[in-house]
Amino acid sequence: MCISFLTELQSKVMAKKADTEIKKANEGKFTDWAKKNMPGKSVCAAASAVMRRKNKYKPNVVKMANFAKNFGCSKN
Repeated sequence: MCISFLTELQSKVMAKKADTEIKKANEGKFTDWAKKNMPGKSVCAAASAVMRRKNKYKPNVVKMANFAKNFGCSKN
């Protein structure tokens, strides 16, 4: 029962990732921001840093970092 639920949940998450699209105008914005403002960090590391201290960054940067963490960074 539990494995079935997890498999179904995982399928829904994967489907959501496949359906998520980034507008061409917004593609690469967080990557560019991260390279400019956090040199030496990967995009995922920059996203994690932003999400740890949300009050330090503008709301649009927090939104981009959250998106990067949810859809771009691998979860090991």
